[in-house]
Amino acid sequence: MAAEVPKQKSWGLARRLTRLLRRKGSSAGSSVAYSVASDVYDESLDSSINSLSKLKLSGNMAAAYSLDAFFKTAAGKNGPPRQPPVPVPAADAHAFVASLFAGVSAVKASYAQLQLAQHPYDADAIQQGDAALVAELGKLSDQKRRYVRDPAGAVRDAAAGPAAAALADEQRHLIRTYEITARKLDAELRARDAAADRARRELAEELRAARALEERVRPGSLAALDGLHLSGLSAAHFGTALRHAVKSVRSFARSMLDEMRLAGWDTAAAAAAVHPGVPLRRAGDAVFALESYVALKMFAGFHRRDFGLSCLERRGSYDRRRFFEEFAELQSAPAAARRGALGGFLRDRYSSVVHERMEAASFGRQRGAALTESAWFGEFAEMARRVWLLHCLFFAFDGGASIFQARPGERFSEVYMESVSDVDGEDGGWTAPAPAGNRGVGFTVVPGFRVGRSVMQCRVYLSRPARRT
Repeated sequence: MAAEVPKQKSWGLARRLTRLLRRKGSSAGSSVAYSVASDVYDESLDSSINSLSKLKLSGNMAAAYSLDAFFKTAAGKNGPPRQPPVPVPAADAHAFVASLFAGVSAVKASYAQLQLAQHPYDADAIQQGDAALVAELGKLSDQKRRYVRDPAGAVRDAAAGPAAAALADEQRHLIRTYEITARKLDAELRARDAAADRARRELAEELRAARALEERVRPGSLAALDGLHLSGLSAAHFGTALRHAVKSVRSFARSMLDEMRLAGWDTAAAAAAVHPGVPLRRAGDAVFALESYVALKMFAGFHRRDFGLSCLERRGSYDRRRFFEEFAELQSAPAAARRGALGGFLRDRYSSVVHERMEAASFGRQRGAALTESAWFGEFAEMARRVWLLHCLFFAFDGGASIFQARPGERFSEVYMESVSDVDGEDGGWTAPAPAGNRGVGFTVVPGFRVGRSVMQCRVYLSRPARRT
C-alpha cells in the first residue's frame, strides 16, 4: 500500500494538469474548473493554478506545447530554412555543358601540341604547349569553383554567351587535335618509309654483290672462254657468251624494276608503255616487258660492225681476226670496259636505257663519280661488257652470223622461239601453256641468233592468239 502512494500522487497531478489545460483552452474563458469524468467542481485545482501562476513562464502553456510551436522552435535553433532549388532553363543547362566540353577539348588540343613538340625535341614549342595547357586547366578549375559556390549562377554565366559559340569552339579544338595527331602520324610514317627504303636499297646492293660473286665462282662462266683461239671458235662458244649476256640483261632488268618500285612508279603502267596493247597474264610478268626493253636497247644495231654509232665508225673496217683480238683483250682485262670504244658504247647505251627521270628519282643525290662507282652502274657496265664481247664473237665467225626477233602476233615456233612463261617460274609460278596452234607472240624478250647451222632461239612472251596466215 505504501508503494502505491507515489503513483496516486503522480496520477492526481496529471489529472489536475489535464483539467488545467482544458480550462485554459476553453473558448468560454471560465475560471471554474471541472473534472473530466463529471461536472463536480474541484476546489483543489485553484491552489494548483495559483502556484503555477507564480512561475515566470515565458508564454502560454497551450501555445508552448502545441505542435506548430514545437517545429517553429526547432527551426529557429537550426538556422534559416533551406530554400528550394531554383529551376534552371534547359537552354542555359545546354550552354553550360557545351562550355564544359569546349574546355575539355581545348585541354586535349594543348596536350597534343605538347606531345608533338617532344618528338623531335623543341624547347620553345614545349614551353608554349605547357603554358597553353596550364591556362586551359586553370579555366576549367575556375569554372568548377564557381559551380560549387553557386550552381545557378555558374550556369547563368555560361549561358551569357550563345551555345553555338561554345559548340564552335569545341569543334575547332577537336579539329586542331586531329590535325596535330595527323602531323605526328605522318612524321612517323615518313620515318618508317625512309627506314624501309634504306633497308630495300641495302638489300638490293647485297643482292647485286651476291649475283656478281655467284658469276665469278660459278663453273662454266666466261672463264670457260679463256685461252680460246680463232681456229677453234665454234657455235658452242657463242652460245656460252650469249647465255651470260642474257643472264646479265635479266639481272639488270630486275634491278631496274626494284628501283622503279622504290621510287613509287607504277610498274604495270611502265610495262604497258614499253609494249602498248599487249595484255599481261600476271602482275609479275611486268619484269618480262622491262627485260625486253633493256635487251632491245642493248642489242640495237647489233648486226652492224659499229653498232650504228658515229663514235665507232672505225670498227666498220675491222676483219674477223681484229674482232677476235678485241674479244681476247677485253676478256683478259675486264677493267678496260669503261675505256676506249667500249667506253663510248657504254655511255651511249646508259643514256638510252636509263631515263633521266628514273635516274633522278633513284639517284637524286648521286652525280658524277659517286654514280659511276655505285653497284647500280657497275652492274650496267658488266652487262654492256658482255654484250660487247658477244658482238666481237658475232663478227669473228667465218661466214658471219645473223640476229632475228619475232614480230608481235606471229605464230609460236618451237624451232626459233622459246616462251619465257613456260621456262621462268620464279615470277609467279609455272603456267600451263596455251595450245600450240593458238599461241601468238606478244613481244620479243631477247632476240635469237643463227651461227652457221646452229640456231639460238629468241625468247618471246605469248599473250595473244596467233594471226591467221
